[in-house]
Amino acid sequence: MGRVLSRRSLLRAAGVAGLGVPVLSACTSPAPATRRTRGVTGDPVSVAMHLHSSFSEGTASMATHLDQARRLGVDVLFWTDHDFRVSAQGYRRRLGLGAATDTEHGVALTWKPRGPGRVGYADGAAELTGTGAEAFWLDADAWNSTYSGSIADTTLAVTVRPAAPGGYAAVQLDLSYHPAGGGRPAGQYRLTYRIGATPTWGWRADGRDGQVDVPAPAGWSTVTLHPADDIGGLWPDLVAGDNALHKLRVGVVGAGPAGFREVAIDRSRRADSLGLMRDVMAQYSQRYPDRRQYAALEVSLVRHLNWFGGELTMPDYGDRAPVKDDGIPAATAMVDRVHRHGGLASYNHPLGASPQATAAHMVATRALGADIVEVAYGGPSIVDGMLHVLDACARNLVLVTANGVTDDHSGTDWYSNGKSNWITRMWADSAELPDLQDALLAGRVWAYKPDRWTGALRTTAGDSPGMGAVVATAARSVPVTVTATELPRGGALEVVTGRADRAAPVPAVSAVTATGGTHSADVATGSYVRAVVRDAAGRIVGVGNPTWVVREHAAVPTERQLTV
Repeated sequence: MGRVLSRRSLLRAAGVAGLGVPVLSACTSPAPATRRTRGVTGDPVSVAMHLHSSFSEGTASMATHLDQARRLGVDVLFWTDHDFRVSAQGYRRRLGLGAATDTEHGVALTWKPRGPGRVGYADGAAELTGTGAEAFWLDADAWNSTYSGSIADTTLAVTVRPAAPGGYAAVQLDLSYHPAGGGRPAGQYRLTYRIGATPTWGWRADGRDGQVDVPAPAGWSTVTLHPADDIGGLWPDLVAGDNALHKLRVGVVGAGPAGFREVAIDRSRRADSLGLMRDVMAQYSQRYPDRRQYAALEVSLVRHLNWFGGELTMPDYGDRAPVKDDGIPAATAMVDRVHRHGGLASYNHPLGASPQATAAHMVATRALGADIVEVAYGGPSIVDGMLHVLDACARNLVLVTANGVTDDHSGTDWYSNGKSNWITRMWADSAELPDLQDALLAGRVWAYKPDRWTGALRTTAGDSPGMGAVVATAARSVPVTVTATELPRGGALEVVTGRADRAAPVPAVSAVTATGGTHSADVATGSYVRAVVRDAAGRIVGVGNPTWVVREHAAVPTERQLTV
């Protein structure tokens, strides 16, 4: 039969913008067996494939993730911030204080009082009265965190009436978590604006707490705040734009009263939101030259999909509020969009009501057409469930690449976050993006928990590297060897064999244990094998991708084809 051309080869031939690879004729694509020898002779590349930084809603900064990656020897970081948060899609442009609840474009914001004092609402404003030196606050709680995200281009215009002499109005921002630096311990930063406290501007930093004195007249006025500029002045060693407006509050210190009408938010560069993100990334290229960073996206207003490589563009959701369309057609259309732009699509955290229901869904939809499926994420029960799903996909030759992710929004400690500290390793030629894409498409990938196992997984079929491969043979079986290096003390390699008969969306598997870290067997045609590494307590600490043995390569992408 004719060879199936890979999407990767076709994109190279078409010269799709953003791939960063030379243009090749499709007919020059190497033969399958030759391609299968790529990326397996050197050291594997370790990759964090699902991270959220200051462009999402959590407390993490790019800096703290880069610090964690360096500490754990992770080579590559993909910044998969939520697309609608990077672009501030449907985000609030004003936080009104005319009532305890404010609505903008149908999206609610609630002001929650905290501390000693009282609040009254009249004439479109909130009047806050304190009780003394301790602050009385109103915390802004927006639906779906629709003001939280990057402050890199953000200006705040606060309409305020300062407190009477002896007190002052305040606006306080909780920022992002940063690693230790500048003589300060690791932790979350905070910026407080004291409005009307002094007649002149002033800046003071006490560790991770910054304070800015903002002069204001006695009556109503609007003061303009530039958080990124103030962060840069208070902590010049920080990348100021790598901070989120994580939480905002208004308050009064002293007896008061102080008045607030609104906080208007201007995000001047969000039309070029990916450029804004790349600018922050670029500032870290000198600080972390030993780590490779790539801009990516978690496409989030459909079933969540990570977009890796290609011509990265922001999806166009119109002017709608950030409400997720959970339907299958919307997700498959988005996967098609990613592919048209030369990217790879990952189906993120797909486990639904049960492993059985998820397996049936994945087989019926061919995993939405995605290239990658998050299998190793979350706690043990999720991983167990996703291995059930992976085996159902493998039985039905749904050729997706299983990976492992942190999905980390805090960045505080990958190592000891035992619930979701999965990392992905690849047999790739280099850490360059096209080589990573090749490894992902070919399935030369495994997941591991860095606090429990840091060895390598290899699979050979015949004499060729075989992880992720679909081996075509006229023989009844093919010799396959699975090897796991540097097993945990007391741990073992588990090799799972399953039928690849497309008979049902349920696994049909058996397993053997190889305590020495190597297992060789003749794998019957119409079967597949995959590897699991367990520690001494039997916990899964490594997950490999399947190797299939079949009669022919019908509809198998070139990247996965191997003939023995």
